[in-house]
Amino acid sequence: MERDTTVSPSDTPSAVGGSVSIDAAAATSLTESEVMDTQPELSWHRVAAFVRQHTHDVRNHLNGLDLEGALLNELVTDEEAKASIGRLRHQIRRLAAELRATSAKFADPQSANTEVAVRELVLIWKDQMAALNPPPPVEWHESVGDTRLSGDIEAIAGAFRELLSNAAAFGTGAPLRAEAEAREGRVAFVLTEPKDAPLDPANWGRVPFVTTRRGGYGLGLWKMDRDVAACGGEVHRHYNPEAMTLTTTLSFPAL
Repeated sequence: MERDTTVSPSDTPSAVGGSVSIDAAAATSLTESEVMDTQPELSWHRVAAFVRQHTHDVRNHLNGLDLEGALLNELVTDEEAKASIGRLRHQIRRLAAELRATSAKFADPQSANTEVAVRELVLIWKDQMAALNPPPPVEWHESVGDTRLSGDIEAIAGAFRELLSNAAAFGTGAPLRAEAEAREGRVAFVLTEPKDAPLDPANWGRVPFVTTRRGGYGLGLWKMDRDVAACGGEVHRHYNPEAMTLTTTLSFPAL
């Protein structure tokens, strides 16, 4: 005997805050599997709010574990056990830091723009490049003079870090070309990376959760684009198939 798999209107999802809705009359003709396959349409605001709250709650639990580890470390006397507790606490703190960083990517950009010399931003970029392990070979070209811009220094530095992180993760080992120039009322920071395979960057940074990196979340470039826009800047990406290079430009109005 065939089982009746239709569902009543009371069993169907409701439209709350942008979630998917199923017409009551149409619901009676849907099978149970069809209803289960229907995906909710949630607004980005609701998803971001959930992630920030959930990561906050998990970090609180991790902090509790870290405190328990500190107490346990005071109670034990065996040196090997103390070393093991130390490693566990280190991993707990690292996980908490990763959750904090992930949560920050879901926050709306809060730009605190201030006037800054472009040369200072170039120095920040160079320091970040030198801090990579190992630092990649770079050809530097700078022509900014005494130009200044108005922007959030921390946000711009974060954009530099994201560019360098991707260059290190997907680089070929060939020298990078980094440029900073001021002309026609704008300041441009340009990074050109050799690539070993064709790519299409048209939608990079436009939509979250799109990534080719194992263990990645596709939030880095998306956050970078939003932060640059909050500073009044623009992000442009261009792939040259003949030279097999990817060029990323961060452009800001000059003062």
